Amino acid sequence: MAYSRLITPRNVSLFSLVALSGGYFMVKGRTLAEKQRAVGDYSVTVDRSGGGI
Repeated sequence: MAYSRLITPRNVSLFSLVALSGGYFMVKGRTLAEKQRAVGDYSVTVDRSGGGI
């Protein structure tokens, strides 16, 4: 079997470590981007609001 050299406990553990850390950083980056987007204050002062037609 040609894949028997590739499927070793060391390679499987390295692959799972890379996959889990990649998923962790992807989720962490997404939540950080959402937090930074939510930090902005979107309120408008009364004198600058449209108010009319």
